[in-house]
Amino acid sequence: MMKKLLFFHSMRALFTKLQWKIVNRYAALILEKLMFKKYKLLIIFTLTEILIALFALSNFVKDNHQFISLLTTVFLLVIPFFYYLLTRKKQTELTFWFVFYSVFKITPYLFSMENNFFEKLFLLKIYLNIAFLLFLTWKAFLFLKNFKKTAKQKENIEQDAHSIITNSLKKSVRFEKLGKMIAFEICSFYYCFIKWQGDKKTENDFSGYYNSGVSGLYFGLMLVSVFEAFGFHALLISRNKTLAILLLVLHVYLLINLIGHLKAIFFRTHLVLSQKIVLRYGLFESTEIPMHSISSINKFEGDYEKSPELVKYALLGKLEPHNISLELKNDQNFKLPFGITKNSKKVLFYIDNANDFINETRLKIEETQSLKNV
Repeated sequence: MMKKLLFFHSMRALFTKLQWKIVNRYAALILEKLMFKKYKLLIIFTLTEILIALFALSNFVKDNHQFISLLTTVFLLVIPFFYYLLTRKKQTELTFWFVFYSVFKITPYLFSMENNFFEKLFLLKIYLNIAFLLFLTWKAFLFLKNFKKTAKQKENIEQDAHSIITNSLKKSVRFEKLGKMIAFEICSFYYCFIKWQGDKKTENDFSGYYNSGVSGLYFGLMLVSVFEAFGFHALLISRNKTLAILLLVLHVYLLINLIGHLKAIFFRTHLVLSQKIVLRYGLFESTEIPMHSISSINKFEGDYEKSPELVKYALLGKLEPHNISLELKNDQNFKLPFGITKNSKKVLFYIDNANDFINETRLKIEETQSLKNV
């Protein structure tokens, strides 16, 4: 009897494992199918390039310089050109140039340049890299210049410069996370170098920087970054020139982001509308909170413990002040910089006129509830 029970349990366990394997297998197949459908052309392009590169590295064509030159032409120009023709209606110019530049960067490492048609071209690759970066910079400048004219024509108070840039790139860049990262960088440069005048304020706008002290905090960080950059550069320039230049570039990049974020805090204001609140802070994405989803809103300036159910609208976390606590009935998705998202039921942020903001929000909540009851 005992043997039968053991046999029964072992067969049951085996059957359960087989069930899970079948479920996992079908799930994997469905996922693969969906992924292939979405990125079909990019996958085919990548596999084709890999096959050409592997063939070029094989012993069959090792000493055949003319054939290697032909393969280089196909790898560098022909396949990217066909990829552009097939995807030009679905993808943006930026996506194509990113793909082409990636191919250009890896070509001399995969194909022998000895007696290659492209040998002289790749001897000048440093200058071509600089030219390409200048071309992208010029494109970005033209985009931002045209965008500035377009943004002035927008009369929708819910849309500001940051929202327009972010939404445009979400539609144009095929890869969502890449689009968010590019949007962050473009917004950072836009607010740092181009945005110098605030938008017209309305009675719905509430600022969050006059009395918060964030200006002094960020100016202090910028000074520290500048002194640190000069200190490291002076220390390393005689020992390791490459590392010194790299650290200097990183400090300049950090400084641009800090200036862009601080100016975005100055120019972007929170909105209280009839049906929702629009939270806008620095280079964070705008968050729309419907009035009917708000459980409570109170003044709160105390300390807090980090938790998955809480998000603070502050790049520097506890270093920045807060005076509003807003609790929601259900989890809401908050989009933070660099493509980071967080589902939370409670959000902390700073408002200059906190009492007016709370009163206005509570009034709108009451109006929303009374309309539901009618």
